[in-house]
Amino acid sequence: MRLIPRFRFRSRTARHAGTVAALGALALSATACSTSPRSPAAAVPPNIVILLADDLGIGEVGAWGQQEITTPHIDRLAREGLRFMEFRSSAAVCGPARCSLMTGLHNGTCRLDDNDNDFLRTADVTLAERMHDAGYVTGLFGKWGLSWDSEPESWPNAQGFDEFFGYRDQVHAHNFYPEWLLDGADSVRTRNVVPKAGRMGAGRATTRLDYAPTLIRDRAFRFVRTNRDRPFFLYWATNLPHINNEGSPGQADGGYEIPSLGAYASKPWPEAKKSYAAQVSRLDADLGGLRSLLDSLGIAERTLIVFLSDNGATFLRRANDGGTDTVGRWFNGTMNYRGFKGDLYDGGLRVPGVIHWPGRTTAGSTSTIRVDFTDLHATLVEAAGRTPPRDISGRSFLPALTGTGTFALRPYQVWYSPDRAQSAVLEGAWKGVWHRDTMELFNLQADPGERTDVVAREPRIAARLDSLRRLEDRRRVHPTPR
Repeated sequence: MRLIPRFRFRSRTARHAGTVAALGALALSATACSTSPRSPAAAVPPNIVILLADDLGIGEVGAWGQQEITTPHIDRLAREGLRFMEFRSSAAVCGPARCSLMTGLHNGTCRLDDNDNDFLRTADVTLAERMHDAGYVTGLFGKWGLSWDSEPESWPNAQGFDEFFGYRDQVHAHNFYPEWLLDGADSVRTRNVVPKAGRMGAGRATTRLDYAPTLIRDRAFRFVRTNRDRPFFLYWATNLPHINNEGSPGQADGGYEIPSLGAYASKPWPEAKKSYAAQVSRLDADLGGLRSLLDSLGIAERTLIVFLSDNGATFLRRANDGGTDTVGRWFNGTMNYRGFKGDLYDGGLRVPGVIHWPGRTTAGSTSTIRVDFTDLHATLVEAAGRTPPRDISGRSFLPALTGTGTFALRPYQVWYSPDRAQSAVLEGAWKGVWHRDTMELFNLQADPGERTDVVAREPRIAARLDSLRRLEDRRRVHPTPR
């Protein structure tokens, strides 16, 4: 691959080291918020890995009952770690979910409430920066989605990552055979050819030689090898098993680009369904490769691994397999929870969540604590040996994770969809879902599938949840017009 120089932007860490005085009061206050006393929770902080899948449904993993797609490595991680039964994303689409994970703020107060409709600022304090403050070397490999190309302060290396390789832009990440990827601020040319490539490299390659998930995996593994002797934070944000939206029309694979169908080639399914299953199994194999690498380097026992998806199974329609043409239903990706990606019903929010921390999590255990990405942010900060920040939405569930205490459930959780077309509040067993200002009310204890609207029968509960929604709506940060 050939390196093509582009504009370079100094990392935020370098700027803090060399130009603190020039940054002014805002940056100084952000730095103060990101620095916290060392927590007694971790005498020897672990390496921390987040493997974030892209649009993987909770029901598409063997550990949650999937039988047609094989995911032996995810299943093994669940058997050897802690499996979460109520892990929800902080948003129902990619960008806002990733914003909440990085900032610890729910998607009404983090910068993005839709894909690409805003970007991170210097004043925002990311999980990578908090890890940096705790003495970690930090790397992002894969899909970022929290930047505008015109705003260098939002780029990964300016938001706490020492190393970045992959896609900065959400749309670019749709293309599994792109003509180029980003190495920091530089473009790295691949051997692929994408005729009439669209914005940020979108399209479908006619010459397909370099599969981006392979290039990204190899760089992530190099990062691990290089930093084996020091604490590292690896954020591996793969684009598997997302669709190539711009490269799907008229294609037999439905946009689910994969070098080989593998074990699914002989299945009596449409090619698009085979391709999707092969993408999920490729994701699983990548996790297996990572664990083998950690074992070979002798660092598996001091590495905490988080496996998640960014939102629920996709609503997109492709080839009919004889039963359905909805991708999220091909393999019961929502586990019969209502809705899909983009919906604030639990089918759009519940995700497969596993945490494996040798010696700290109990093998084969399950948890019913209700957590989301903002809580994970706080938990990983504490696992890194720092006191969790108080100015974020989430709370650390480290004591519940390690069996040393309990998790104090937040009083309520809130979600928004783009332009406030939908909103949701979850308090105890009660969940309110609004389409604009029309409310539905569900008792999740009695009705986890959100099928029976009881708003007319429970006016007091409905009024209380609506007051919480209105309170949080007044706190919302509305995106910057593009």
